[in-house]
Amino acid sequence: MDVHATHINEDMKVATVHAKASLVSKDELNAEYVIPRPFDPKVAPSVAKAAMETGVARQQVDPEEMAKKTRQLSLIDED
Repeated sequence: MDVHATHINEDMKVATVHAKASLVSKDELNAEYVIPRPFDPKVAPSVAKAAMETGVARQQVDPEEMAKKTRQLSLIDED
């Protein structure tokens, strides 16, 4: 993780869950599509923000830059 968190805390876990839950609309939710892509650009910035807000981040990052970087990495993964 880009923030170099000292550990993963409950706030980071909750941020992950909320970010992932917001990715799937009720119309999309079905037995075949329960969990969205693991590298969705909304997840990493949410977790990084939680790490920074709770003091476990050793490095501060811009959440928008994290989203951009995640989008770039996910494009590499799809090739």
